[in-house]
Amino acid sequence: MNEAEPTTRLRLHVSTAVQGELFPATGTQPVTRGYKGTVASKVAGITYRQLDYWARRQIVEPSITPSHGSGSRRLYSFKDVVILAVSKRLLDAGINLQNVTTAISFLTQRTAEQFENITIMCDGQQVHECTDSEQMVALLQSGRAVFGVSVGSLWKQIRETLAHEEYVDLTTMPSMMGGNRPVDDITAMRMRKNFEAQHQTRAAASL
Repeated sequence: MNEAEPTTRLRLHVSTAVQGELFPATGTQPVTRGYKGTVASKVAGITYRQLDYWARRQIVEPSITPSHGSGSRRLYSFKDVVILAVSKRLLDAGINLQNVTTAISFLTQRTAEQFENITIMCDGQQVHECTDSEQMVALLQSGRAVFGVSVGSLWKQIRETLAHEEYVDLTTMPSMMGGNRPVDDITAMRMRKNFEAQHQTRAAASL
């Protein structure tokens, strides 16, 4: 991805997206491990420079410990690493950044456990979150070229890989969990604020 990518391309066109949940589903497993940026980038298959760029541009932010400037310590959750890997696969396939950020918004609103049954598909115009074979078949029968990323497959691969990587034990550092609030709750709120800000920007531009 071009490091000089203009920020205007980061805007989400939510009206063309398949609607997902506003907040994560209940039953989220507690996040007990955090991964440093060096581990997250290696496992996701991206460079640390790209990881830093995405965090600074708020494309994929670490949900445990956000960045507060260059060189600050970030901690990524297992869910974050899967999202990074999915984003990498979509960009490698030539999916534009607008559709990639839409896919990221879908996944951010899901729990890590729900990833096992999700496939992200793009028909060249829109991104779709598919949770069963019927949805995928319907897209394939549309007559348009369709590209898909099995989030479930990446979920399994990354879970196995991270089992052998260095991590930070969050159970001994409760302050890093944002008090008693679940990390996914905090992430969902951040995404909602981003959506609202982007909506206001588009509305102002249309005047």
